[in-house]
Amino acid sequence: MSGPRYRRTREQDQRLVAFECQECGWVSYPEEKRTCKKCAAAPATYERVQLQEQGEVLSFVEQVYLPDDFESPQLLGMIDIPQVGDGEPARVYGLFTETEREEIEVGSQVDARFRELFDDGDRPINSFKFSVPREEKA
Repeated sequence: MSGPRYRRTREQDQRLVAFECQECGWVSYPEEKRTCKKCAAAPATYERVQLQEQGEVLSFVEQVYLPDDFESPQLLGMIDIPQVGDGEPARVYGLFTETEREEIEVGSQVDARFRELFDDGDRPINSFKFSVPREEKA
């Protein structure tokens, strides 16, 4: 019998743990996929890898028109997070926090911060958001 999902995936959710395909080196984050998205190996064999806590912004958007339950405007980015050691970076789609639109550029370095994403009514759902490093803020 398995436990609730948030218990089973706690390590991936609270640490920057990703999964590297042993066939092609593609890195899956935050979850281990049955089929590799790059080489289509199925079932894919993965090795658990640790990611750094800083990444590079590849692209970003500012969402302005969102349903009432969401904070608006909301900044979202495509971010490459390198592995600790060698290997392909994980490409992550993530929310920004504590960051103004004017502080972000393509190529900016951002820090991963563990924050509440939303709540399901009874408990908070936490994961990583990204922000400009505090030492770079005025």
